[in-house]
Amino acid sequence: MKKILVTIDGSENSMKAAEYAVSLTKKYNAELTILYVLYSELGFAYSNLIGVTTPKAIEDVLETQKKDVQKWFDEIRSKLANTKISVTDKIIVSVSSIVGEIVGFADKEKMDLIILGTRGRTGFKKLLLGSVAEGVVNHSSCPVMVVR
Repeated sequence: MKKILVTIDGSENSMKAAEYAVSLTKKYNAELTILYVLYSELGFAYSNLIGVTTPKAIEDVLETQKKDVQKWFDEIRSKLANTKISVTDKIIVSVSSIVGEIVGFADKEKMDLIILGTRGRTGFKKLLLGSVAEGVVNHSSCPVMVVR
């Protein structure tokens, strides 16, 4: 196992998933990528008068989110501070599917493992898994660890 992807959203479960990711990264001396997917209906909420989403609107949303997300990235990075482990963080904006973005990113980057929490910050709850976790488990081509 050389490349581990952990997805976070700031929820308690995603930060627990990050702890597992840090532990496995240390154990296997793997590379860690921390991924935050911002789902935003930019076409509706941030469109201009003619209904077109502008690059400036996207930048404004990203800048606002980056402040919160950067705290989470820094918290995870601090747990690997005294190691030589490679850590990368990435924010992706999705207007369609968080699951698709996570799975697509993992495939493109040839990840060996995806780690994520059972339920995120959304109020929507499923019986066993959150909808994003369930989607990633069902569609990923690499192993998935779901942490609760």
